[in-house]
This record gives sequence, structure tokens and C-alpha cells, in this order.
Amino acid sequence: MSEKFSVVIPSYNGKEFLRKTLLALRKSNVQPLRYIVVDDYSSDETSEMLKKEFPEIKLIRNEKNLGPTASRNRGAKKAEGEYIVFTDNDILVRDDSLKKLFSFLTKTRDAGMVGGKLINEEGKSVFYNMGNIFRGFISIYDKSIPVGWIIESFIAVRRDLFEKLGGFDEDYFMFGEGPDLSERMRKEGYKTYFVHDAIVNMREGHTHQKWKRRAWLWVASWKFFVKHRLESR
Repeated sequence: MSEKFSVVIPSYNGKEFLRKTLLALRKSNVQPLRYIVVDDYSSDETSEMLKKEFPEIKLIRNEKNLGPTASRNRGAKKAEGEYIVFTDNDILVRDDSLKKLFSFLTKTRDAGMVGGKLINEEGKSVFYNMGNIFRGFISIYDKSIPVGWIIESFIAVRRDLFEKLGGFDEDYFMFGEGPDLSERMRKEGYKTYFVHDAIVNMREGHTHQKWKRRAWLWVASWKFFVKHRLESR
């Protein structure tokens, strides 16, 4: 398992969150070929912290703020192995999170993307992790299921398929790139799955103000609708 995947983490002004994310990953019972952090032009000395405390990390620093979608793509270009794990810098994996995620992905031949269960700071399952909303509520149960899409906070993809599709669509600055990739994979004959026992803790919304996040989410939702719903008519 340790020779089959890389982990890519975009980060913008989240140094203290990122440190905890990386410390949790160090304790994972499966380890990647490489960790790749894309510092999206942070002003909080993220890169300096990484060089000092995590010398094993492959660091990419953007020359300007490109957003998480473009940062994920930049990191993916340096990935090695058959699979890529994309995780946000506010995700805390548990010891077996990655093992459970890959156990499902490697034995499910039609899976192009898999994502785990997100638990928020209140200890509740994040219902909007997948589509549609009804299926999101299934995440409280012990069942792994195919879903319409899954958000990009903690996912694993097949690297060859990801590269064939050209990576994430950078028209999505923030939000929407995971569901968009799910839809494009579906058109290639691959499914997206929610993996119920690949559990991580999520500390969301620390980087940007709530109104900005809502605006980006609205824009991303509209772009997704125009791209995938209107074109199918």
C-alpha cells in the first residue's frame, strides 16, 4: 500500500491547521510514496514551517493565490503511484482512515473516486459531503454506497483516470471541483462511492469569511448546473 499513492494538500493561510493535519497523517497505518503540500501564496509563514518541521514534504509554493482547485492540480502533477489522495488542510485522519479508503477503492473495479465520512467539530456527520442530499443522510449509517458526487475534502482517485480527464476543472476556483470530477468520471463509466468506515474529523471554514464561502459555493453550483445539466438537454 505504501508504494501506491501520494497525498496532495492545498493550503492557504492555515499553518496551524495544516500542522495538525500533517501530524495526524504521520500516524496513519499506511503511508504514501510522498506528501505534497501546495502553499497557495500564504502570508502566515506556512512554507517556512513546513521546511523546518516537515522536511519530508514535497513543497510547492504558488507565486500568487490560485485557489484550491488549481493548487490541487499543481500538486497532482508531482504525484507518484496508482492513486492520489486529496485532502484539505483542516482534515484530521484517524489511524485507519486511509487504509479503509483504499481497501474499498482497490477491490471496487468501477470506482473512479471514493470519499470518506466527515465528522464536524460537534461530532456530527457532515450531511452535504455527497449528492444528492437524501443520500447524504445515509452517511449516519454503516453502509458504503455509490453516490452522485462527493466533495473534495477527503477523496482518493485513480491517477490514470484523473490524468485522462485533465484533472480538476479550474473554472471552479473553490467548491464544485469534486462533484464536477464525479460527473466526468461517470461519463467514462466510473462511479463515485461514499465509504462509511473511512472516517476523518473536519474543522471547516477557518480560512475565509462565511459570506465569501457562500458566494463561491453559489457560483460553483451555477457553473455545475450550466455545464452538466443544461448540456444534457
